Amino acid sequence: MTINRRTFLTSTAAALTLSGTDLAAARSAPKRLPILPLSDLTKDVPDSVPLKLAASTHDFGTGAASATLGINAHYLGPVLRAKSGQTLPFRVENRLDEPVALHWHGLHIPGNVDGGPHQEIEPGAVWAPDVPIRQRSSTNWFHAHTHGKTARQVYDGLAGALIIEDDESLSADLPRTYGVDDFTLVLQDKAFDASGRITYTLTGEVFEDGFEGDTLVVNGTIAPVAQTVPSGLVRLRVLNACNARFLDLSLSDGSPLAVIASDGGFLAATVETATLRMSPGERYEVLVDMARDETVDLRVTFPEGEAEGFEIVTRFLFGDPVMTALILNRDPSLPRFDGSMPNALANLPRPDRDAAQRTRTFHLNMGEEEDLAALAHAWGNYCGEGGMGINGNPMRMERIDVEARLGELEIWRITAEDMLHPFHIHGCSFRILRERGGPPPDYAAGWKDMVAVQEGVSEVLVQFDHRADASTPFMYHCHILEHEDCGMMGQFTVS
Repeated sequence: MTINRRTFLTSTAAALTLSGTDLAAARSAPKRLPILPLSDLTKDVPDSVPLKLAASTHDFGTGAASATLGINAHYLGPVLRAKSGQTLPFRVENRLDEPVALHWHGLHIPGNVDGGPHQEIEPGAVWAPDVPIRQRSSTNWFHAHTHGKTARQVYDGLAGALIIEDDESLSADLPRTYGVDDFTLVLQDKAFDASGRITYTLTGEVFEDGFEGDTLVVNGTIAPVAQTVPSGLVRLRVLNACNARFLDLSLSDGSPLAVIASDGGFLAATVETATLRMSPGERYEVLVDMARDETVDLRVTFPEGEAEGFEIVTRFLFGDPVMTALILNRDPSLPRFDGSMPNALANLPRPDRDAAQRTRTFHLNMGEEEDLAALAHAWGNYCGEGGMGINGNPMRMERIDVEARLGELEIWRITAEDMLHPFHIHGCSFRILRERGGPPPDYAAGWKDMVAVQEGVSEVLVQFDHRADASTPFMYHCHILEHEDCGMMGQFTVS
């Protein structure tokens, strides 16, 4: 992912207008970490779980109110915590003036409650799915998935987190006191205008690269944010909710991040890594040991490729795009978690590619070919001058691309043109066999629903355990949301 001329001009314009806003101060002065409201359903599920989607305004820390969308809030949504074995009776009310679909990203559920683009909620209407929770403990999320409008609706705030617990996770010797030693972090990138309000503008280059802002936001507040925590281990459940930007996470003191879980649940053992790369849509859980230092900073880098032309000037003027996301300050007087860094976490058998009953191939297409662009527009995708698709076909709501069989193991081989793409499959978790031509990083060797695709071949071993018919099929797509809107998405049934 390279800094292009669009990014250079955006950054330059921002630098020239900072004197008229509080954006510079917001980027430098730590604010208190906003704790997203928790709805804990693990002990008692009410008759309905209301989620109200509405337009509002929100101050990201600039002193100006931006027009936003929220779920039971002015911006973003709550953190829902449920337990495997429960069924959640959602009541999703659309108070917007446009249709919206709400997808449960990471849940292993039937297609008729998945919340894909076939399940749009009209303005003023209510969608009331009973969502069965039948999977291992994991950190998941829910977000808009409206055909052709997903990118803007998510950018404006239609997203929230959904934590699943099970008997093993509730009895594990891990921090889990929400807002004390267990925190959910929703990381996003935003662009702001001269008045300090968020902006979202689509151009040909944005359709090509995906929308990338120049300002890091944590739980709806411009970074850096700070939080006082007890001594000992602190758990961070991190979601990359950016539209298109990959993020590299690291610690300020150079010590490794201790990764304990990925998209689909616990790893076999704690994995230490100096840098944790997160694609849009990915989730990881990390432990930070606050017994070592009084202050620890979680840093985020916007990874870039080789510089040339304008990009060289950009880096000279603005430096590397590295910023502090979260400052953890130790307070020894707070009640602390007394456990130690875990070793064994989950029983993860080695994935057996020989057990697969079939192999499917998918190629992610992007370009300005007339045929691809014409089909993308004709079939309701939202693009610029170009078009995108998978295996030569843009998304079409009336077409089923794959028919999978219930309970059968498959290998999906995914390749891509040009740039790095995050690939997501609905209704399941999978194991990565190869990522970009080689083995996945150790922290991505557990259960996943996202895989990075670029040069080389990425392969996943997947099994579908829930049905989806042609009226409410599952999706597979690039999770750069502008690419999804533009047609880089397909549909499959499970029967």
